[in-house]
Amino acid sequence: MKDLTHSSAAKVKAALGRAKKHGDATWIRPLLSAFASRSEDGLREEMRTLLSTLKLSAAEEVFLEALREEEYAEVRADVLGFLWSCGFTCEGNLALVAEVACQGDFRQAMEGATLIEQVESAANEKDVLEALVLAGEALQDETKEDIRPFLEAMKQHLALLSDALM
Repeated sequence: MKDLTHSSAAKVKAALGRAKKHGDATWIRPLLSAFASRSEDGLREEMRTLLSTLKLSAAEEVFLEALREEEYAEVRADVLGFLWSCGFTCEGNLALVAEVACQGDFRQAMEGATLIEQVESAANEKDVLEALVLAGEALQDETKEDIRPFLEAMKQHLALLSDALM
C-alpha cells in the first residue's frame, strides 16, 4: 500500500496491480489518499477507475468520511462520483451529500445532485429535512447561480422523499 504514493511510477503501477488483484477494505483509504495527492496523469486515472468500481460495503463509509475531511476538499466531486458509480445511496447521509454539493463548483453540485436523485426512498426524516433546508438555503444564495439547476433538482427530489415520509 505504501507504494501507492511512491515517486516511482513503476512502483505505483505495481501497487495498483496488487490493489486490483488482492484489494480489500484496508486498501480503500490509502488508495483514496494517493488519488487525492497525485496530480492528473495516467496513474491517477487508473486510481479513479479503481475507486469508481469498488463494490466493498466498507467503501461507502470511507467515502462519506472523506467528504467531511478537509484533506479531501479538492476531490469531493470525485468522491461523490465514486459513491454514485459504486451504487451507494448514502441512506442517512443525504444532508452531508447535499451540503457538499451546495458548497462546490458545477461538477461537485452535479455529482451531488445525481447521487441524491438516485435515492428512491429514505427512512431518516431528520436527514431528509436537513438536506432539504440546505438545498433551499443554497438556492437563496445569489453566488450559487451557476449551480442553480442542480440545487433545484436536489430540492425537488428531497421534497418528494420528504412527502413520502409523511
